[in-house]
Amino acid sequence: MPQELLNFTPSYCVVGAYRLVTDDKLWRPIWVKSKGTLRKSAYFLVPFALISYPITRLYVTLILARTPFSPANIEDAAWWGISVVRYTTGVLVLGQVSYALEWLLRRQLSKGKEEVYEATVRSRGKGPEFWQPYFEEWSVPPIERAQRNAEKQKFFNRLGTPLARLIILKVLLTPLSFIPFLSLIVSAALRSLTMGRILHRPYFTAKKMTPFQIELFLVERQTEYRMFGFVASVLERLPVIGLVFGISNRIGAAMWAHDLEKHQHAFASGDIPRTKIYKSKTAALPPSDLPDEFVGGFPRKKGPIRIERDGSEVGVPNTSTVPGTKKEL
Repeated sequence: MPQELLNFTPSYCVVGAYRLVTDDKLWRPIWVKSKGTLRKSAYFLVPFALISYPITRLYVTLILARTPFSPANIEDAAWWGISVVRYTTGVLVLGQVSYALEWLLRRQLSKGKEEVYEATVRSRGKGPEFWQPYFEEWSVPPIERAQRNAEKQKFFNRLGTPLARLIILKVLLTPLSFIPFLSLIVSAALRSLTMGRILHRPYFTAKKMTPFQIELFLVERQTEYRMFGFVASVLERLPVIGLVFGISNRIGAAMWAHDLEKHQHAFASGDIPRTKIYKSKTAALPPSDLPDEFVGGFPRKKGPIRIERDGSEVGVPNTSTVPGTKKEL
């Protein structure tokens, strides 16, 4: 792909979906392995959805209706002519079906994601020697910022457990389901950078990058990874069809990794000079030229309440009672 697409990374999600649909070498092996489980799952998921719908509707009208995001008159409210209760119930039921289907197909999906990534890399005609060791592309890299991100990542790893994700994405964000697409957008925004990191784990492994090199690499391309991860997360969060996008996103990630590696080669060979310099926004400020009696930008001594026309000051406090001053003898 042209190098210009490195600056608009969501395009890789679109190209990945196109390749999955048009290349039978990518989708056919997954379909052959999954169609049996998919057929059996239908016998369970259809009755499950029929039973879950009335129960979920009661949950929406009796519990979610009390949340701040619920319309005032929920029974009569509508979005584009569709009842809010019916819309919210349908979205939640589809989410339950999608979650159950993902669990039933977890082995096939996990294996399929690995296979399509490797197949995409092989289609580029590059061997293991193509993935060279990490090369720094900045003249002055953001090392301090990467160190701070590495410390934060320990906390984010705890939030990335299946239980934590279930609580955050399936419980805490459920009230947002009343507003079309709001829950989808918020959850995708929260997972954007993490999703980008997950999709490029094979790339980091192929380059044998250290944890700090990964953090530095992500910090230098944080905007690109956030855009890519946001769009990928939105696509994967779509009910049912998101399972397909979960596979196509791996194709897009492999294509982006290939282009990033070509970029690394260009810097390593000197074809592209290193010119980027990191300037910390939290660097030390220049010393203040305020007098010593100013603390935090405010005067330590209190002034008069008012000044008369003759220049006399009214309400000057007694210096002996003002903190930080000495009593005059």
